[in-house]
Amino acid sequence: MSKSLANIVNIIRLLKDSDVKLSKKALFLVPVAYLIFPFDLVGDFFPLLGQLDDIAVFILMWPFLRNILNKYQSGDPEVEKTKKDPEAIDIDDYTVE
Repeated sequence: MSKSLANIVNIIRLLKDSDVKLSKKALFLVPVAYLIFPFDLVGDFFPLLGQLDDIAVFILMWPFLRNILNKYQSGDPEVEKTKKDPEAIDIDDYTVE
């Protein structure tokens, strides 16, 4: 139970982090969007089958999402946006007189 809670906290932290690529954040929203939107592979009006396809999306997506979460926690640059070198000089900030 505590591991699940820690995962939820880490997912929220990842989604709020401005240094994480938008494409990585969007992958976490795919299963939620699939659950919320009424358009499914199998309609929810079919008892049991309609809910199973929603669960299947979460089960299929979790290994990918867990991989992104592990990379985020370890500080892997693949998850983060390209950052400027703090020692680099930005030419746009200077004027020549």
